[in-house]
Amino acid sequence: MLLKPTLLAAATAANQQQNYSDEYRKRSNTLLSRGSDKRWPKRDMGPQFELRCCIDPEILRINVDRQYYFEDETVRVNGSVFHKRTDYDNLLSVIPKSKFNGIHIKMEDDCPQGGDDVRLCLLKSLGAHNLRSIPCVQCKTDLKVYDKYPLIDGVFYISPVSQFGAETEISLDGRRFYLQQLCARCLWSDWSCKKCGKDSWFDGKAVVLGTLYYYDIVSAGRCCPPACQSCKQPLGVRDQLASQLAAGNYATINEQITCPSCGASKFHLVRDLKTVHVATRPAFATIAE
Repeated sequence: MLLKPTLLAAATAANQQQNYSDEYRKRSNTLLSRGSDKRWPKRDMGPQFELRCCIDPEILRINVDRQYYFEDETVRVNGSVFHKRTDYDNLLSVIPKSKFNGIHIKMEDDCPQGGDDVRLCLLKSLGAHNLRSIPCVQCKTDLKVYDKYPLIDGVFYISPVSQFGAETEISLDGRRFYLQQLCARCLWSDWSCKKCGKDSWFDGKAVVLGTLYYYDIVSAGRCCPPACQSCKQPLGVRDQLASQLAAGNYATINEQITCPSCGASKFHLVRDLKTVHVATRPAFATIAE
């Protein structure tokens, strides 16, 4: 006889609790009816960069006609024109073992399955030109291109100016840039400006190896006042440039600026690698000996 009143009291308490919850949600504007089409607003994820290949059909046709891919030994063994990585000896001779991890090196396991657009874009662009190795723009050493991350024993970055090597273009947000690369040994060396002697403007050890940076990493750090590349006169944009770079707006480097002295319109903010001094450090294997 006591069972029914107990169940009734429990049901009444549950209904009251539900009413209290609905009232709270209604006041906080979080109560949605089952038939309502209202949805939570999407969170703004910031700017989304669209990376695309810039492959000239004529260059692609010439390379395809010139190369007998099915008779190529690399293609026969690896299944592509790019190399398969068998070891990391070269990287380990440059960086300490404590830095050999997924934080400092882009590894294949870091990539979501089926969403590796950056790797595919880079390999397609390089493959169209049959570039299986590419030179470091600083020391001119050839770097092998691998089919998996890390793609090179160094880093890729884009720039509106081609400093050295084949002019391989890729598109970022509809604008064309040149693909540039630095080897790990140069990145882990000591950089300084030949004009002022300062060395705090570039820290290559902080660069993640084996992947692509969407801006000119060498030109992002500043030391001397920006000057015209033609007449060498100051451009008068130091304060504005410093504030934008401090805020992480590296797109300023990609803009053409007209010199107020000579009228030359160029990418004056792109640092010429001939104006820097790189003191290459010895390999770790040499130090150990």
